[in-house]
Amino acid sequence: MMPSAGMPIENPERVEFLTRSHLFNGLNQQQYEAVAQELTELTIPAGKEIVRQGEIADCLYLVWSGKADRQATGKDQQVTTYAEGDNFGEESLLVKRHKWTASVVTSEVTVVLMLRRQQYLLLVKQAPVIKTNITVAVNSKRLHRQTLFKWLQPDEIIYFMSRKHPVLLLQKLVAPLLLAFVAVIGMLVAWYYSLWVPALAWVWWLSLIAGIFAIGWGVWAGFDWSNDYYLITDRRVIWVEKVIGIYESRQEAPLSAIQRVNVETDLTGRMMDYGNLIISTIVGNTLKLLNVEHPNQAAALIDQHWRRSKEISNQMEQEQINEMLRARLLDQNDEPAKVPGIVAVQAEKKDPYEDQRGFANLFRQRFEQFSTITYRKHIFVLLEQLWKPGLILFILAGLMAYELLTPNPIFPNLFKVSAGWLMLIWLVLVGAALLWCIYEYVDWSNDIFQVTPEQILDIDKTPLGEVTSDIAALENILSIEHKRVGILALLFNYGTVFITIGGGREMSFDNVFNPSAVQEDIERRRLERVTKREQDRINGERTRTADWFAAYFKNEQQLREETTQVKKDPEKDLPKNDLP
Repeated sequence: MMPSAGMPIENPERVEFLTRSHLFNGLNQQQYEAVAQELTELTIPAGKEIVRQGEIADCLYLVWSGKADRQATGKDQQVTTYAEGDNFGEESLLVKRHKWTASVVTSEVTVVLMLRRQQYLLLVKQAPVIKTNITVAVNSKRLHRQTLFKWLQPDEIIYFMSRKHPVLLLQKLVAPLLLAFVAVIGMLVAWYYSLWVPALAWVWWLSLIAGIFAIGWGVWAGFDWSNDYYLITDRRVIWVEKVIGIYESRQEAPLSAIQRVNVETDLTGRMMDYGNLIISTIVGNTLKLLNVEHPNQAAALIDQHWRRSKEISNQMEQEQINEMLRARLLDQNDEPAKVPGIVAVQAEKKDPYEDQRGFANLFRQRFEQFSTITYRKHIFVLLEQLWKPGLILFILAGLMAYELLTPNPIFPNLFKVSAGWLMLIWLVLVGAALLWCIYEYVDWSNDIFQVTPEQILDIDKTPLGEVTSDIAALENILSIEHKRVGILALLFNYGTVFITIGGGREMSFDNVFNPSAVQEDIERRRLERVTKREQDRINGERTRTADWFAAYFKNEQQLREETTQVKKDPEKDLPKNDLP
């Protein structure tokens, strides 16, 4: 690899380039100039390795121009394309003698700016914020390597990934830790006094149960915290919220639709470096990322890739206009132009219940597959339906345990062959109670609500096969609100989402988990639908404009040719004399 043989990149250009990178966010002008002077410029021909997997890494690479592909062998075989404004090698600045986990090979002539580790260590003394920015990027990549999201596009690149700040985990653990402490004290006190008062042994057992419950509560809180993620990719900003086996939500905003990003922090947040990101979009939607670690670095990264997305979108739009005009002028049958930022939606499946099947989805209350979001009613509604058959099963099971384990059973021969008719009655009752439970579960499972890219649906299918449905187009929605009524609804976070449709009609998603998130899902889909229709309208007007320009150009060209012909042969268009 040799330095660039062409004109070198001047320092002001380097400074302007660095101001667009989130890795150097927060520097002042003097610090930017200091970093720019330390960068080494390299030009690498197409098909050459910039770095090789397994070799010692000691440089951060910033891609000035061109493209390069990340290629790895072994477990980490993800292929990533680095383009202008991208960077790689951050971990080599933090870890001494770090080895490259993949090779990076140019796909075209590529110019990179290098920052060596020794230079980085000197710069950090002048601007410690650089280390914070680099650490955020490294932690994000490490977390990404540990987590797999199947719903990401194959060529979608994750630039930032984070969980909620650990202080939120500590807040969740306060109650179970306090309960565990009380349980341990209770066990010690009960054990000590039970030596003299044996009747107090029940206190020991009660404390043991409380301690086991506290441990389970703490483990659950840890998993609940660890399953919430914030992601920034090259296409969108995403908030993934998941409760294992019960609920999963994904809220997102396309980078091309982002209008403004605000950071909100309180005194504690400023001290511990966490806060809220408020992302406003051009369609009026707002995505709130709560308690994000390093919110200023995340906001800078969103701003960097939002600007890049906007530039790419403008270039694509200009290319499409040029292609459309060229096709009209050459009389080609071109395909309808695609609108930048609109992704083709896959065909909906005919069976609305297909994605709910499987053991893992028995009690899940939110599904999202392809472009359809499906909700069930809250699990508490299922418990309300199951308590009667469940109570019967509990009584029958208790009767069996009592008859088998006690020396003086009520029915001594109940579970003996000699009293087969009693056993038959018991089995019939158990079978009937089980069938009742299955009926109530299927009835709960088949009562679903769906939000697609075009409409909302309320579908209810009875276990015997009768189906009723209510459907409304997203663009016909006038207003959306949700309510949680009663102490149980507040404690278990369920309620009803009320939707007003044009013409005075109303729909409701009854007793859904986290109704505020359901409302946001519907509102987001409604805005996406309205935006798509508006973009389709603009695309249609653009097509008609291209047709008008093409027709004008052809007519003007034809008129020019006719005028030229008249000038060459003035007699041609004169009226002929019919006289002999």
